[in-house]
Amino acid sequence: MSYRKLPQPMIGMILVLLLLAGCSAPASTPVLTGQAGFFKFIRTIQVTPDSNFLTGSFARINYVPASDRFVVTFGTKLSTQPGNCQGAGYAYKEYTTDMQETGKSGSLILYSDACEAGDSASVMVDNTYYLVSIPQVPGYPHGWRLIKFDAVSWATLAETIVSLKAPNEGELDPCVAYANGQLDVSDQYNPSGIWQEGAASHHHFFSTALQPLGDEKILTDTPHISGSSMIYVDGVYYIITANDYAGDLVVVKYDQQWKYLGVKKLIKQANWSQGVVFDGQRFYVSYLDTSQRTEPGFSPVYLNVHLAAFDRNWNLLEDVAVTNYAPSDYKQPGRPWVILHGNRLYVSYDMDTVDPVTHEEQKKWQAYVSIYELTQGP
Repeated sequence: MSYRKLPQPMIGMILVLLLLAGCSAPASTPVLTGQAGFFKFIRTIQVTPDSNFLTGSFARINYVPASDRFVVTFGTKLSTQPGNCQGAGYAYKEYTTDMQETGKSGSLILYSDACEAGDSASVMVDNTYYLVSIPQVPGYPHGWRLIKFDAVSWATLAETIVSLKAPNEGELDPCVAYANGQLDVSDQYNPSGIWQEGAASHHHFFSTALQPLGDEKILTDTPHISGSSMIYVDGVYYIITANDYAGDLVVVKYDQQWKYLGVKKLIKQANWSQGVVFDGQRFYVSYLDTSQRTEPGFSPVYLNVHLAAFDRNWNLLEDVAVTNYAPSDYKQPGRPWVILHGNRLYVSYDMDTVDPVTHEEQKKWQAYVSIYELTQGP
């Protein structure tokens, strides 16, 4: 029987059955799980490796208004051989608004004897880029380097140290946000001294000139871990985080005076939500899905990057899989970040290969950017 001879009701039924069958999608294809249909997948760009950079971890894409260019920053190292520490640090690559390479790239930080670039976070404020990273220098005080860069020339404008209190505060996966006119640099904190348990976060405030503003905040109202993001909308601070490494994605709310307003669960089995934007009507969050993991334990866990849309009350509207790997693919996406420019969302993340025997990452991360068009404007 030819397709064109099928009656129309039968065609509709076949299409419905095909949808219900749940056909699997390739890794770069979004999988719609909501009904709103906000996201239209455009394409994925691989940022590294290239002739200058062997690896790309902690990838973050941002838009620079003064140059009308995108820039992707990432951690990189000069050798991918274990134990061969030839240097590591942070670098950038510039792209046109069509995501074509301009040929402009360079190094932001380079530690000549380092094996890895170390954990980091960053934020773009107009034409200024703020990078927080763990110094890869022996004997450096427990804390971070906070560096301010001109995002056109990439000259260093200022630098300061964010001192942390060991053993209550951890250096891993810092969060930096520009919220309510100030820089908020936060970390995981626990008054018991075991910071990995994720009881709270310690917030350090700076001006855009990197002057400490004092009045630091330790937020202990609800359990939360590192790998978070923050956004300030209509007099409310929203911290998008997870209540445990093996827990769920939540949003924690505070008013302008940092009075606790409550917490709401957003996504089951998820964490590392270091990207959030707001278009005036909807919030968009990038995060890691942790549902593919060993039960009843947590590790090994096989991650996938997701992108979700929420309304103003943080009700889930749509959730798509930016990557869709199975454990047998031995791929480990991580550390997503999202920005909104025009009518498109740009999700940057890194990817590593997992050893099939030990299930450990091989630490050869590469940087990617996936692009989505918003089919329904704000």
